[in-house]
Amino acid sequence: MKKIVCLILAVVMSLAMAFTAFAAEGVLDANVDPANTEVTDEQINVCFSAEPAYLWGGGSGVVGNEEEIIMHAITDRLVEFDRRTNEVVPGLATEWEWLDATHCKFTLREGVTMTDGSPLVPEDVVYTVGIWMEYAANSDIGRFVAGAEADGDNAVIIEFNTVAPDLLAMLAWGGFGIVSKEEVEAAGGVEAAVKNPVFGSGKYKFKEWVSNQYIILERNDNYWNPDYKGYYKEIRLTFINDPASRALAIMSGDVQVAYDMPISMATTYIGNEAVNVIAHTFGQNTRLWYNMGPNAGATADIRVRQAIDKALDFNAIAMVGTSGMGQEVHGYFPIESKYYNETFTAEERAQDIEGAKALLAEAGYADGLDLSIVGMQDQSPIFTVIQENLRQVGINLTINIVDTPQFVEQANGGTYDLIHVGDLADARYPAIMTFFRSMFINTFCIGGSKWTTPEIEEGVQAFIEESDEAKAKEIGKSLEETWKAEMMFSNTYPEMHAALTGKDIKGYNTSERGFVDLTGFYK
Repeated sequence: MKKIVCLILAVVMSLAMAFTAFAAEGVLDANVDPANTEVTDEQINVCFSAEPAYLWGGGSGVVGNEEEIIMHAITDRLVEFDRRTNEVVPGLATEWEWLDATHCKFTLREGVTMTDGSPLVPEDVVYTVGIWMEYAANSDIGRFVAGAEADGDNAVIIEFNTVAPDLLAMLAWGGFGIVSKEEVEAAGGVEAAVKNPVFGSGKYKFKEWVSNQYIILERNDNYWNPDYKGYYKEIRLTFINDPASRALAIMSGDVQVAYDMPISMATTYIGNEAVNVIAHTFGQNTRLWYNMGPNAGATADIRVRQAIDKALDFNAIAMVGTSGMGQEVHGYFPIESKYYNETFTAEERAQDIEGAKALLAEAGYADGLDLSIVGMQDQSPIFTVIQENLRQVGINLTINIVDTPQFVEQANGGTYDLIHVGDLADARYPAIMTFFRSMFINTFCIGGSKWTTPEIEEGVQAFIEESDEAKAKEIGKSLEETWKAEMMFSNTYPEMHAALTGKDIKGYNTSERGFVDLTGFYK
């Protein structure tokens, strides 16, 4: 069995290293093509892995990936986020001003027409904020909003219930699209509009949804920004759960964009003359978390956690986890983040088998140790690498592959030794660092409050609230040093999104969390 495991690891590693040689030439990045300049009467077919339950996360309270992607296309937000410059830019608001730590005034753009033909007015924003607070209070869309009021004929003041300068970056997420009361009522009210979202001022408009078959969006030819050109008249969204079938649909020409492909599968199409391979990071690093709570076994001992960290071959894990597209990470924040700190040096990340064995012996496990790791199917190859790494120091790792509900249950219940999961850290959102904050224990926090201390929570809050970015980076560095000293987790690699497109398709852009932006495609 050990020989078989080693053989599998060797094959996976050799494939990953082979892909690295082709990465620069054969894999395309997102957000790099110039903007489209033409319009046509053509339709593009984009394939998702799942059909959304609703189309309006702000009204349904169900903020799924597909909902966010669709809302980003059919509505506009007060501000947008430029993925090329990593800066917040004007959207429906031409300018904004923080009146104090929790109140921001937005001056609205003139000449914006909603779907029903009415002009955008401050009351539309006030109404939309009320929807977030009533229907999406338990999600990030409504969690941090306290109210809104019109300020004259062309401005609105939004009140937030927390201090966070980077809230502006969050307001660029798809779920924060602005609608009007008249539009929603015309669509049948909030409960009906979540499946019939004929509203907004976006680049595309909702046209039709045939359940279990397709959704069609139609170009908004009255869009307020004359500089934007939508190449495709219609966007047809279809749903195929199996990634291999999505790839076949691209190869046959039935689909022009296959979204949300496993990166290990997408990279097998490198060099294929019929498709483009898209791979990109999106601001989220994965981490190996150690159980340190009431249900913890051996991992409650810091020496065991440190031994595991020393035993891991982080380069091998990163190569397999990203199919050779990414490298091991040395800090909590993504390397492209303005808050990135190199908490670990390359030397500290080097595998140290003898050092790991010495720590295990000191902790009383010189004769070996049994541990388990829990995760979902897509992480099986990574777990195989970790399992082989730990075998070399006398740790027998049992791999438990579960479905999503089981994963959430075991994660929040603390019924694991090791768990591998990432968190978004590309900006100082008020929801950042959820695993260290007691306010998120019931919904986000892995295992419960054991991850945090009052000192850590105070540091996280100071990091979020700091208006000076240089000072915020220093606070972040201090937090990382604390986490490192306690070995609360081991950073592994940057998570990546992958997609396949037809060879003649350009304009693959992204929105928040690496979601595909449907509005920029062209040929």
